[in-house]
Amino acid sequence: MKAYSQDLRERVLRAVDQGMSQKEAARIFGVSEPSIKRYLKLRRETGGLAPRAIPGRPKRKIGPLLDGLRPQLEAHPDATLEEHCRLWETETGVRVSPSTMGRAIQRLQWTRKKKSIEASERKEEERQKWRSQTKDTDASKFRIIDETGSNLALTRLYARAPRGKRARGMVPRKRGKNVTMITDLSLHGLGEAFMIDGAVNGELFEAYIEHIFAPTLTPGEIVMMDNLSAHKSTKVRQLIEAKGCLLLFLPAYSPDLSPIEESFSKVKNFLRGIGARTREELYKAIEDAIQTVSVNDIKGWFHHCGYDVPDYPKKEAA
Repeated sequence: MKAYSQDLRERVLRAVDQGMSQKEAARIFGVSEPSIKRYLKLRRETGGLAPRAIPGRPKRKIGPLLDGLRPQLEAHPDATLEEHCRLWETETGVRVSPSTMGRAIQRLQWTRKKKSIEASERKEEERQKWRSQTKDTDASKFRIIDETGSNLALTRLYARAPRGKRARGMVPRKRGKNVTMITDLSLHGLGEAFMIDGAVNGELFEAYIEHIFAPTLTPGEIVMMDNLSAHKSTKVRQLIEAKGCLLLFLPAYSPDLSPIEESFSKVKNFLRGIGARTREELYKAIEDAIQTVSVNDIKGWFHHCGYDVPDYPKKEAA
């Protein structure tokens, strides 16, 4: 039962102090006579009328849970509530319900979210070596080459619908071959795109380097690309080094070190919005998508990937 407010208690005792009987005060203010006697006693003993704290239920199972659950969460972050209950019972011998487990996890401020998946084959020592090798290099020297695919079934993945109703969309199931775009990214923008039907192979990639990319190189530039086998031919290296440039291969399974991946994300998002349904429309949409990539976008992507971007605004120390 909720305690009466301190304001009401003071008004009751003020009336009693001014000569009103306790019975009359109880009737007027809607409290019991025993309550008035308790207020008088409380004032004599403490000098005040503040309600005493009402003790809550003692902690039972959730108390030990809050004290010992965090290591279990760290060891098994993707376990379900039922699995966490079984793990806790195995470890402590105490059985708890999924609802109790859920409340404990919520109080620890752990939330359920989509996992960020990383390749188990990734080698952190190679990635650290890469960072050390490139951290002081002027990013204006970088030319990053990669490929991305698109097709006639691209559409936005999210839409609005009334609560309880599915958001639906239509895409063709016979979408034909992917259109693969090969291009490069520098701080000046995306380079000329080479588009082909189907997947890229070593011969097509060599043709792109020889006829489109290499003629744009300036001595001293650093060409970066991932470890796709089509990238690693002797001819590709010779064409790049003949221009006085350095060829570097990114550490395996490290798209987060390649700013061009973020540019492809923006391009792909644009293409989903267009929803081209013929190959002519798709080629035109790709050309338009490339134009949406701005220099400011690119500087931000290079900085986000850990590279030294000239004139990039530095955060002031708090």
